[in-house]
Amino acid sequence: MSEPLSHPPAFSVIMPVYNHADYVAEAIRSVIGQTLTDWELIVVDDGSTDGSAELVDRLGAKDDRITVLHQSNAGPAAARNAALNVARSDWLAYIDSDDVWYPSALADYHAYIQGHPEARFIYGYRHRLGEDGAITKLAGQFQDAPTSTRHLWGRMFLSHLCVCYRRELLAEAGPYDANLRSCEDYELYLRISLYTRFEPLGKATGLRRRHGTNLSRQTGFSRMLEAGVLRRFVERYGGEKVLDRQAVNHRLGRLYYSAARQYFRARCYRQAIDAAALAHKYRRTLKSTMVSLLARCLLPLGRVDGRELPAL
Repeated sequence: MSEPLSHPPAFSVIMPVYNHADYVAEAIRSVIGQTLTDWELIVVDDGSTDGSAELVDRLGAKDDRITVLHQSNAGPAAARNAALNVARSDWLAYIDSDDVWYPSALADYHAYIQGHPEARFIYGYRHRLGEDGAITKLAGQFQDAPTSTRHLWGRMFLSHLCVCYRRELLAEAGPYDANLRSCEDYELYLRISLYTRFEPLGKATGLRRRHGTNLSRQTGFSRMLEAGVLRRFVERYGGEKVLDRQAVNHRLGRLYYSAARQYFRARCYRQAIDAAALAHKYRRTLKSTMVSLLARCLLPLGRVDGRELPAL
């Protein structure tokens, strides 16, 4: 067992866990195996039912740098906020419970911080770990120069596995929106982008695991949620002050059209019509018009996606 930390560690590492008993031990061991050893790991079990809670308790008992918290299921944003409430370092790093860090991840962050003392937000990139254990090397996005709100608005290129930033940014931008069960990272990073630039590490920090329960698939619901998050950023959090109106209209128009198309494919014709109407507020195209017209014709044959979008 390691010695208890008597001082704030160089990094507070945040890990939410929900039903990842097959993967969480490897994720925790990848933190324990860091070449830079001055860290604390805060694991928050988010109401797991598959034995994950007992597993993280056993692993946490073996290393005094690990703190394990338990809560009823509230989603990853709420779990990360719970960890942030007890985190002690000025620098925050994240790893999800099914991912794996390279041994030098924290050392690479530390070296960058030492060489760039003005940095507030650092990001690297990740490679992919398949279900069969095969590793797919991926090219890092935007690794040649610092990025800003404009780049992030165009597409989400940041990952929890690859970001490290000063906790003071949360005091300025606010914490995770606990009402979001997905897209919570994109929403937070957009707000943070109003207070700092994102500085590329230029290195991969770990492996993003792909498995049956985390393979993302675009749906009308997911596209509507993302569009709602971006729209709120523009209308409520000041995004309109830093973004070009044409870029805003193009991005939101495409997202709402994508939602309409996905709802149409799922035979959710009423929701396809509503999403197309939102798309037309920003960018009317022949494709979005056709989706709306076809959905109206097929409306009596449709079904409803019963999932309720969070209030934004």
